[in-house]
Amino acid sequence: MKQQPMMEDLPSMAIRRPVLIVVLNLLIIIAGIAAIAGIEIRELPDVDRPRITVSASFPGGSPETVDTEVTSKLEGAVARVSGVKTIRAQSEENNARIVVEFRPGVNLDDAANETRESVARVQRELPEEVERVSIIKADNDAEAVVSLTVSSDSLSLEALTERVDVDLAPQFLTIPGVADVRLNGDRERVLRVRIDPLKLSSFNLT
Repeated sequence: MKQQPMMEDLPSMAIRRPVLIVVLNLLIIIAGIAAIAGIEIRELPDVDRPRITVSASFPGGSPETVDTEVTSKLEGAVARVSGVKTIRAQSEENNARIVVEFRPGVNLDDAANETRESVARVQRELPEEVERVSIIKADNDAEAVVSLTVSSDSLSLEALTERVDVDLAPQFLTIPGVADVRLNGDRERVLRVRIDPLKLSSFNLT
């Protein structure tokens, strides 16, 4: 019964003491802003999983040969790394790829170093034709976060490719959090040799 007169008295209090009401509203707004700022966002949690991709190029290798001679040996090497949760291996023509997912909480830098050491132990067992065994601290299937376009009015595409590959890409790799830099649309300089059979014959060569 006493609450009703108090509720009815609020409008009259607001009229009599407008400054007090304004101050109370400001305090409520400030408290609300402080509460919102202190709330941890859970709608978009950090779902990045600690992954490392080991890839190797085997020019001329069939999927079966790549799987037997390269993928299986690299897979066995990464399986010995501590903290491994799952391993996904893929053998394609000319290429082998192993994606290693580690348990949550594993330090990815330490895992990458241990993976490099383990892969280095079996590299001598790989065929001599295998080249460019790379270890990347990311899922190779992941989409690029940032895409940049580089153009030049004075350099050819081959020269621009070399400039980006030698000077620009290594600088991006030094940025904290960058796992890999990929070049698309690049063109490497290729040396083509055309042989004249008649001149070869004149030197007794075939």
